[in-house]
Amino acid sequence: MSYYIGNESVYPTRDPLIKRLRRRIAEFIDGSKWPKPPPEGETTVTGLSEGTLDGLANPFYRISTTRKELYSDVREMDATVDEVATALDMLADNAVASESGGKEPFAIAYVGTVAKWKKDMIAGVIERTRYGEKAYEIARGALRDGDDFRQYVIDENFNIVRLMYMPPESMVRNEDQYGLLKMGTAPGEWAYEQVDPVSERLIAGFKPYEIQHLRWNRAGSNAYGRSLISTARTSWRKLQSMEEALVINWITRAFARLLFMLDVTGKTPKEAQAAIREFMANLQTRRIAKDVQGVEQLSIVKDICIGRSYHEIGGKAQEGLTDVKVLDTSSTGYMNLAAIDYYRSKILMSLRTPRAYLGLEEDVNAKATLVQEDRRYAKFIMKVQGLITEGIRQTIDLQLALQGVDPTKVQYIVVWPSQGWTDLVEDSEALLNYAKADEILLRMKVIDREYIGTRQMGLSSVEFDAMEDRIAQAPPPPEVEE
Repeated sequence: MSYYIGNESVYPTRDPLIKRLRRRIAEFIDGSKWPKPPPEGETTVTGLSEGTLDGLANPFYRISTTRKELYSDVREMDATVDEVATALDMLADNAVASESGGKEPFAIAYVGTVAKWKKDMIAGVIERTRYGEKAYEIARGALRDGDDFRQYVIDENFNIVRLMYMPPESMVRNEDQYGLLKMGTAPGEWAYEQVDPVSERLIAGFKPYEIQHLRWNRAGSNAYGRSLISTARTSWRKLQSMEEALVINWITRAFARLLFMLDVTGKTPKEAQAAIREFMANLQTRRIAKDVQGVEQLSIVKDICIGRSYHEIGGKAQEGLTDVKVLDTSSTGYMNLAAIDYYRSKILMSLRTPRAYLGLEEDVNAKATLVQEDRRYAKFIMKVQGLITEGIRQTIDLQLALQGVDPTKVQYIVVWPSQGWTDLVEDSEALLNYAKADEILLRMKVIDREYIGTRQMGLSSVEFDAMEDRIAQAPPPPEVEE
């Protein structure tokens, strides 16, 4: 495919790269020396005109980078591509799935001594905002769009009573030259602004503490996050075009086409055409009732009818009988799904979800490969949990500050269920064997309780200290009379 840089007034283009090249080269070269366009009607080696190829390629390589177009594309992918929707569901569900189907997928563990009224305050804001229930939609939205905006709704008692969803395409984040949120109260100076996506009219302005903005996979100094499937947009458009072409081919070529060869010996060309048209009309006409006729189509595609007459060869007239044949409409090119699978694999690669989890993996016998996929997937899930943890801590700290409590004086951690992704029966058997061994080693004073908690059970030091505090404060078990 060729590109003629040319003069903008003669060869207009919307390609930003071409425009930059024009401006740069125009500083050194006279505009009259631009190469001439190809002669009108000239085609490429593919037999298609240059404009036709540009029209086919533009939707694939000219992908818009604006947030509005990105949000539109990823949501259409979520709505139309089974692999994308299933993978997003699975990632969000695995990240925030509560143990034993409980309401809260996470727990708050406190470090050191924390007053009960402060614990009740934290438990209250989690319950009022329903963060346990909303964690799934927050995780899924952040992965799909790259951004999740929530407005804190505060009552007259300075309690956070709601997390209100704000459409990402309507939200603007304003930062200064240092990457810090602005603190003003004028248009363009608010920390966050909500605008009409169509007219870009300002709807409302917000201070930094009024909006929870979670950004997935933010790159460098970018003010916004990056969608998990942003890199799959090009592959998705190609895959969509290929699948549509396959469906059209399967539908239109699903039935055989008939070739009728009619005997038109002795007829003039006009008489032959009239005879062929009459034959096809009679073939498709059937009598429904007296003096009532209807049209009966033989197939869903158009059949072909050709006239054939006698030919005199060596003084003899060759036989020219009417005949009918079935045309072979199969096309091996449309039955090859390798390209379809290639672009689907590229989309799945961006989703960070093993094909085996989606039921698409054919060869899953390699145990080492499965273990490695499990580990990588578990680490990815932990990264998603870290993003939700950021929002939970922001909500808790804001509630403490609104009630006059210094958040830095309340030490706590957000605890998520461990992600092992192995068989539960094997886990329970391994834990039982470890417990028996630890009991023997503990009596021999080879290890202590902290070693068992941190090494064998995978608890962090903070989680272990919190567990020890709960055990120390628990009332003694009741005595059992013999």
